Amino acid sequence: MLKRILTAAVLLILIFATLLGFRQIYVEFADVVGVLICCLGVYEMAQAFKKADYHAIKGSLIFGSVAIYPLTLVFDKFSGKGEVGILVTLFIAVMIAIVEFTLIHKFELKDVLATIFILIYPLGIFSTFFLINHSNYGMLGIFLALFIPIMTDTMAYFVGVTFKGKKLCPNISPKKTISGAVGGILGGIIGAMLVFVLFDVTGLFVNFNNVGIMKISDSLLASGFIYAAIGLVGGVLSEVGDLGASWIKRKAGIKDFGKIFPGHGGMMDRLDSIIFMLPAVYLVINVVAAANAV
Repeated sequence: MLKRILTAAVLLILIFATLLGFRQIYVEFADVVGVLICCLGVYEMAQAFKKADYHAIKGSLIFGSVAIYPLTLVFDKFSGKGEVGILVTLFIAVMIAIVEFTLIHKFELKDVLATIFILIYPLGIFSTFFLINHSNYGMLGIFLALFIPIMTDTMAYFVGVTFKGKKLCPNISPKKTISGAVGGILGGIIGAMLVFVLFDVTGLFVNFNNVGIMKISDSLLASGFIYAAIGLVGGVLSEVGDLGASWIKRKAGIKDFGKIFPGHGGMMDRLDSIIFMLPAVYLVINVVAAANAV
């Protein structure tokens, strides 16, 4: 437990130190980090599938991992539609997989399906991070996508350990309890409210570019309720993402996706809940942008 807490604390300190140290170029710096996360996440997922005798097609995964960021950036810059860049990358990567499957007769049909799965999860879904980062609500969106899952995981752990009780999904994750799940949802709300305080109440990052605020009206109370609702939904999504990744690991016969974070496992062990949160945040900031434009 101590190792988990120390690792999480160090990661949070590094995030804040990075923001303060790279104030003028934090968007570009976040992009670089995002690309590294994409590549590592794809690698770990491919290794997990390999344990279950699914051999993902490397050429397809390499192309997708390398091309998805620049193509997203190009389409975002010249047409304002970075989403198209993500789709184009995934379409080409799938075509590459089919070509390799057809011409190199060492892959099974299940290997093609495994490749497509990895292209979507984690690569395609995580790539909404780049869309968020380059939006008018970039920093706000990233904080929501980080704070809500982190607080969900933290509260689920401590509440579950404290109150124990009936198991949530014993066949998926024997240690998770219903009390922990309730605590996790509460943690999601707390995470969202922390972001509310940092951005709407204190204006701590007002001197940064691409900050944005969630406030649709002049009422902080109304904005607070919006954040709380986002935290509630985000807490549920984070826990579903965590359970989904746990089931993949159980089917693959592994305990963790990797070992780069002491007490936490690999990159995918940290991304599982964040990945499910990113599309929700992207939807939220687009709805808010549309509402503010009216």
